[in-house]
Amino acid sequence: MTSTESILLAQPSVEDVERAVALAARAPSIHNTQPWRFVLAADVLELWADRRRQLDIADLDGRALLVSCGGALHLVCLGFAAQGWRTMTERLPDPAEPDLLARVRFVGRRTANLRVQEMAAAAARRHTERRPFGPGPVSPELLSSLCATVHDPGVYVHSVRRPDERLDLAVAVSWADGLQAGNAAYQAELARWVRPDGRTAADGVPSTAVPHVAPNRPRHTEVPVRDFEVGAPGVQELAGGVDEQPVYLVVFSRDDNPTARLRSGEAYARLSVKAQQLGLASSAITQALDIPGVRGRLKVLMSWPDHPQMILRVGWPPGGDEAPPTARRPIAAVLSVIRPMSPC
Repeated sequence: MTSTESILLAQPSVEDVERAVALAARAPSIHNTQPWRFVLAADVLELWADRRRQLDIADLDGRALLVSCGGALHLVCLGFAAQGWRTMTERLPDPAEPDLLARVRFVGRRTANLRVQEMAAAAARRHTERRPFGPGPVSPELLSSLCATVHDPGVYVHSVRRPDERLDLAVAVSWADGLQAGNAAYQAELARWVRPDGRTAADGVPSTAVPHVAPNRPRHTEVPVRDFEVGAPGVQELAGGVDEQPVYLVVFSRDDNPTARLRSGEAYARLSVKAQQLGLASSAITQALDIPGVRGRLKVLMSWPDHPQMILRVGWPPGGDEAPPTARRPIAAVLSVIRPMSPC
């Protein structure tokens, strides 16, 4: 033990765990469904899938739920690390309980690292930017720094740069967007997760964070973004004539199983937090990934050898005030304490 390390402690207090779970709850999730729950026992924190929050139409096979929960897993471990707690994670630990996604065990404590604390602060500020990005491209240097945050051997990030590949991506997402727009059940499901009064909602997408796209003022973006105005008119007015120039990053996994999807969600959270640290904005594009059959056609069209699990747009944040953050459920609704832990 170095001089900067404190005496090893067996376990964090309940308050320590609540702080880490509060950060985990800031993870991005499809339609802000927040499909996770945590269970605290004496020496372990469990992450469970909350199937009541799985989308029936847009997430038929539960892929997006697992990716979303992967983001929460990464942030809860980051939350512990920012407090100095060292953890060990076991993913999908019990074949008899497929919804038990991870066990996080505590293996000691040391003085918190400033770099990790800065990452946790960025994670707390991070939000999905649904408005048009500001003008200007992302430099190769920033892009390289962003992609370097993902270093899982089974998961990697690909930047869609070539003009022909960007065109193919635009065609694929446009096709998927059209399929969903013509699906009444999908539209009804999406509308249920848009909150006209975001001040009282604890989940879903508040209309205050949704851009209003007038018919005569379309967004200047080559790859379509999801239209949340089916649930309620957006409140954010579009700035006129903004030529968005986002970078498109695809998170791939070499396998396509629950563990790979969970790890892909961890990578997604790493990317979004790093983008926040670099002063960049990010949002997800998942229309072409929502439906298994469409996801397969996307992979063939793009000649991708591995499995796309998430597509991010990354660019400069728009000027002016920040969009209001999407709400999160209270900790009491997310964390269950089975056996209280000893205070530190």
